[in-house]
Amino acid sequence: MYKVNIRTIKNTEKFINMVKESHGNVFLELPNETLCDLKQNEAVLQMLRMVNPGELWLDLYLSDAQDSYNFMAYMVGAGA
Repeated sequence: MYKVNIRTIKNTEKFINMVKESHGNVFLELPNETLCDLKQNEAVLQMLRMVNPGELWLDLYLSDAQDSYNFMAYMVGAGA
């Protein structure tokens, strides 16, 4: 698995679409250290729309190496 740290989501819709279109699983590490599969949990994706971007700190785990390039490009472009 590949770990990606997200510190800001400028374009929530673009981020959610990237998660949904990823080849492998996209897991979010929850505060209790369990993993939630974002592709299988629409409720968590909806909650991301309500998060204050300045207070964001997401640790994601990607099961497919190919997806890491898309997430890195998103972070470099700050989701523009």
